[in-house]
Amino acid sequence: MLKKVLEQGREAADVALEQLLPNASQHPTSIHQAMRHSVFAGGKRLRPILCMEASRMIRMTNHSRGDGTLPRPGGAEPHTADSLPPGIEQVGAALEMLHTYSLIHDDLPALDNDDLRRGRPTCHKVFGEAIAILAGDALQTQAYEVLAQILCPPEARVAIIREIAHATGTIDGMIGGQVVDLEAEHKKPDLPTLEYIHRSKTAALITASVISGGMYAAAKPAAIAQLRTYGQSIGLAFQIVDDVLDLTQTSEQLGKTAGKDAAAEKSTYPALFGIEESLHKADALVDKACAQLEQYGEAADILRDLARYLVQRKK
Repeated sequence: MLKKVLEQGREAADVALEQLLPNASQHPTSIHQAMRHSVFAGGKRLRPILCMEASRMIRMTNHSRGDGTLPRPGGAEPHTADSLPPGIEQVGAALEMLHTYSLIHDDLPALDNDDLRRGRPTCHKVFGEAIAILAGDALQTQAYEVLAQILCPPEARVAIIREIAHATGTIDGMIGGQVVDLEAEHKKPDLPTLEYIHRSKTAALITASVISGGMYAAAKPAAIAQLRTYGQSIGLAFQIVDDVLDLTQTSEQLGKTAGKDAAAEKSTYPALFGIEESLHKADALVDKACAQLEQYGEAADILRDLARYLVQRKK
């Protein structure tokens, strides 16, 4: 089932991205070609999928028939496109634009200086640094243009934009995590700094993806709090496993340059705890995430499977 959901989620996200991004032939063509080069480089679409699955779980729970069976909103079968709130793919597409913008900038020579991303030359290697910077900027602005038009009540739309903007900002968000990550290079890692980097740079946008899906489907405050803990837990587990894979997989397996964390003397969980203990911590975080979903029963099966997938993946 999870393999099918991942495939369907990738397809749905790609269809939405194709519709929402400017065409490669649209003037000025160089920037639109650069945006598409990075967006359609074959990513997992994890953030859109988490967004869609959180919205599905909340929608199905809100439509519960109260007889202990898995609810089917509008008669839809579970885990089909019809069981998703209409238009949620656009939220997922915006999240993927923001994620891709961060990758383009992260790969620049001034930051991580990487030549390979998702098995393809990075944006600045193909289009030059200036266009790569602008492509990242353009994806960020395009994401918020999309979010401003999503098909949900105005109050939910504003809340989603606020949540995502905070998750990509400087205070406990993606940009703040990137700054601390850069400043921590070539220094002995300590746990508070390491957790701040991972929770901000990686987990914040993953958490916002889950929460925005819940908000789109009209989740109540208690459910939002549970989704937040779930997202924070799987987001940190995801980055811990990423750190381990950087040490244990080849560049060909990862689709990006392996061993760069160690070469840059970055603060990572394996550097502080070793590989085995790091994986134990990731497993514990997944258990914590799944514990947040107990009351949702069968409707949360895919989110539980996604949490486990994050620590079992090989790239």
